[in-house]
Amino acid sequence: MSKRERRGSNWLPILPIALLLALGAALWIWREPIRTLFINRERIQAWVARLGPWGPLATIGLNAAQVIVAPIPGQFIGVTNGYLYGVAAGTLYSMVGLVMGTATVMILARRFGRPFVEGLVNEEQLTRWDEITARQGPWFFFLIFLFPFLPDDLTGFLIGLSPLSIPRMLVLTTLGRLPGVLVSSWVGARAHALPWWAWIPLAGGTAGLAWLFWRYQEEMEALMVRLIRRLTQQTVLG
Repeated sequence: MSKRERRGSNWLPILPIALLLALGAALWIWREPIRTLFINRERIQAWVARLGPWGPLATIGLNAAQVIVAPIPGQFIGVTNGYLYGVAAGTLYSMVGLVMGTATVMILARRFGRPFVEGLVNEEQLTRWDEITARQGPWFFFLIFLFPFLPDDLTGFLIGLSPLSIPRMLVLTTLGRLPGVLVSSWVGARAHALPWWAWIPLAGGTAGLAWLFWRYQEEMEALMVRLIRRLTQQTVLG
């Protein structure tokens, strides 16, 4: 390792602390606008309601698109839907978009094959997960969608490239995604009830998890994969 690389690695443990301090400072500086935003939730919901069906259609389309090209984390859209529409409607709109996006990537991958998929996703990650999921059954894929820290959007492409039944897998992936979407909507629906200072540890914890996933992505994914393999083997033996 070069001196420059060692210096760069020395900064890595400091990054989450610096990010937490920056987020805390931002929340303190803009605490009044943030407080006003969350207090006026009903006003924002009334404005969204005036959009008519275009509001739900927009968030459904955005959620479907993020499955295909992933410009925005799906969890963020889920929290936003919960905040704007409540737990039930927010979960419904999020799930409709996710189902549409997942069905689209499965069908496109099945129709146009691996060269098409390689143009949309990281080739190295595709190859690694292609090896992980090779010759795996439906329940293995179901648990990928159920467990955190795993590339569920990429898995939709892999299902399309496999001989598995798309309708059956679409049902399983929908069930696997539902608990996470429900939690995201619940958090969003209750965001206005939190005091501004509660967002500091919440944002810090989120930033810390994001850093851990960025820093140890392969290790965390490998841990989840080992757990999934153990569970699926127990299911087969049972």
